Amino acid sequence: MYTVAELFCGCGGFSQGFSQSHRFDVVFGNDIKPEALRTFAFDHTTERGAPEIFLGDIRLASTRDIVAALERKGIRKGELDCLIGGPPCQGFSQMRRGEERNGSEIVKFTGYNRLDQDPRNDLVLRFLEIADELQPKFILIENVPQMKRHSHNGVLGGLAENVESVLRQMEYDVENKTLNAANYGVPQLRERFFFLASRVSRASFPDQTHDDPESLALQRLDTLSSDFRPWVTVSEAIADLPPPSRGLEDELGGRETELYPDVPLSAFARDMRSRVSFPYNHLTRSYSAKITRIIREMRPGETWDHAILRVQRRYEQLLAEQRKPGESREDTLARLVEQGVIEPTFYREYYWSAYTRLAWERPALTITANANFLGSGRFTHPEQDRGITMREAARLQSFRDDFRFITSPENDEETNRIGVGLDMIGEAVPPLLAEALARHIASLLDRQAGEPAAEAAAETARPA
Repeated sequence: MYTVAELFCGCGGFSQGFSQSHRFDVVFGNDIKPEALRTFAFDHTTERGAPEIFLGDIRLASTRDIVAALERKGIRKGELDCLIGGPPCQGFSQMRRGEERNGSEIVKFTGYNRLDQDPRNDLVLRFLEIADELQPKFILIENVPQMKRHSHNGVLGGLAENVESVLRQMEYDVENKTLNAANYGVPQLRERFFFLASRVSRASFPDQTHDDPESLALQRLDTLSSDFRPWVTVSEAIADLPPPSRGLEDELGGRETELYPDVPLSAFARDMRSRVSFPYNHLTRSYSAKITRIIREMRPGETWDHAILRVQRRYEQLLAEQRKPGESREDTLARLVEQGVIEPTFYREYYWSAYTRLAWERPALTITANANFLGSGRFTHPEQDRGITMREAARLQSFRDDFRFITSPENDEETNRIGVGLDMIGEAVPPLLAEALARHIASLLDRQAGEPAAEAAAETARPA
């Protein structure tokens, strides 16, 4: 069993993928959000024990403390197999650690010195400092696709170039690539940028396993064979879930699995379902009359621009029919708005995915930390007049139903704070994407160790 430690772990979607690959033991996690780190610890505790955790700003932790935490797991410098994490790179003030930073060998690297000029890079620098101290065999850094194009000192892409420069000076072979989670079986069009660095082999990325069904159809027309499977859709991901709890309590969580509807299952849903109990976090809030009026008008997959044109045409016909003698159009509009017949929001312009519904037969758009706010993106259920639940968002991120999101900093039993849960779900790396990366890295470690491919250890099916 290989070992993986995660910085900026959040609830642990990244490391969850490594864990469910059956090739890695999660030994350490750090985050600044207590609910997310409690979730990480809860879901990554196995028969081999709990991971070491550090709650707080990683810039305030001594590297000696992190080394000591791994030593408690029996891992000395240079023995950690993989260090992973997604250090944020915007809007942070520098918090210097004084002599620890100044005494580090890494500050002599030219790429580090260039990055050091911008305070927004401080968390990226801290990740690199810790990596240099631990000297793991592999380093995997995740970020938004814009990181590759982020300018630094007037150089387009300068941030990524300097991170790669530091890793190479640390004697790692480095590759970078933007990956779409949908291409690895995640029911979501979510692009993320990765650096993969190796000091034991050439760095490389796993081949994709899925593709756009329209592209696959064109390949069939051209008589080109393809081993890709079609993207997983929203329907395949969440259509088997029952109506959620309504209100403040997570009433379904932990009850019998018979609460799952007895319906035909997609391969994805079959893999997601718990064999132990019905999942936690499947509940919805009550929405204001205004929000309900807006989303009730929306059609699955429709953009906001198309929706307002369609709704406005109907409203204009209604205004003409309801206009009283001597009444101006504006007076009629004001009257019908007051009566709740017309929702004035549809006379406003928002960005294209505001208030929109998921499309059953396509992957979801990116699930973000703002999924709690329906006006922030396509987070509305395809048919029901509500936002997606935490559990539905988790499915769209490819979290299995056994993964429980703890929404309290003190209590493992609290799972009902929807905003807290959707925040950690939206910020996570999709586990199925992480699993593909984990299996590939494990194969490189196998090759380096001269071992045959460990198919038995890398089983894809969970035990019955």
